[in-house]
Amino acid sequence: MSESQLDFAKKIAKANAARQRQFDKQKQKQASPEYKKAQQEKQQASQVKSQQRAFEKMKARLDDPAYRQEQQHKQRESQIKAAEKQRARQQVKETPAGYALQNTQLLNTRPDKLRKKTAKTQAISAVDVKRSKPIKSNGLKGRAPTALEKKLGNKIGDIGCICCLNKKWYTTDMAEQEGIKFVSLHHVEGRTKQWAHAKVLPLCAYHHDTPAPNDAPDELTAIHRGNKKEWVALNGTEGALLKQVYEMIDEERPWLAGAATS
Repeated sequence: MSESQLDFAKKIAKANAARQRQFDKQKQKQASPEYKKAQQEKQQASQVKSQQRAFEKMKARLDDPAYRQEQQHKQRESQIKAAEKQRARQQVKETPAGYALQNTQLLNTRPDKLRKKTAKTQAISAVDVKRSKPIKSNGLKGRAPTALEKKLGNKIGDIGCICCLNKKWYTTDMAEQEGIKFVSLHHVEGRTKQWAHAKVLPLCAYHHDTPAPNDAPDELTAIHRGNKKEWVALNGTEGALLKQVYEMIDEERPWLAGAATS
């Protein structure tokens, strides 16, 4: 081996030895408890800083009026959809046999799932009543209305929403747009007491049980979805509205006149 080759080999060996010493030193450093503790503290500090940045970013978004308005709009839309689904399910439950056949236009506006559910309900209703088991409870539907209650309910339903009328909001265009479902009858004293189906108020969905749209007036609220005291303050007591309704249909309130219940 020449002298130049020997010098080169010595340099290589020296460099390898230096790298090995550096590797051993680094390994020893990483194995020390002080180094591990320092690394853990550094990692924790980094996580805290990252969480703080995320918190400040979220706080800035929550302080932004546009972001809050967007979130409120999404929440309101979600509530409206949930209320509409609930109303649709309740309508299916209360639909008498043969109703959908007589009102095909209303049936076709329902989603596929509700149409199937309606058909199933009608099939069940067609079963021989004598062979069916007796129903223990009528649920929200309560007892069947009497002939007089039906007559009064039909006349009351033709008025339109009494609250919208009093606020000068109601128009014939609204009735045409909503069709026969524009008004739902709000039962003032449940659905089982005497004259329960006569003590009803004609209300639109937004005054009855559906959250108002995002761009609706502040005084538009549902009696079953908000603060009832606030609803009364905005629209009047149910007793006063009942009196007004019966004056509008030119009928006596049967529970005061002592009319027969049959």
